[in-house]
Amino acid sequence: MDCKRAENLVSSYINKTMDLHDLREFLAHVKSCSSCYDELQTYYMVYFAMEHLENGESNPSYNMNTVLSEDLKHREWYVKREMAKRLLLVIGCLLVILFVPLLLLF
Repeated sequence: MDCKRAENLVSSYINKTMDLHDLREFLAHVKSCSSCYDELQTYYMVYFAMEHLENGESNPSYNMNTVLSEDLKHREWYVKREMAKRLLLVIGCLLVILFVPLLLLF
């Protein structure tokens, strides 16, 4: 993924509307590109502050670096879980395709 594409996906990341493939590529990119990580961090802080102001918190005191870092970790685990689920589904389908004809023979 290039920087322009990553920058275009920042709002999708923040709003949690990114598909799994784009999320996987986006996470890998922002981990390796400090410029895009800084861009994400800036927008994430603004979004987070706006969310808390809208919810009535007038003085949220959070370490935004930690909040973003934790969010990135959670999303990485999400991607890994979803990829594992898809792999297991494919393996399960292959096993059914291979073993159903064998069961029909007996």
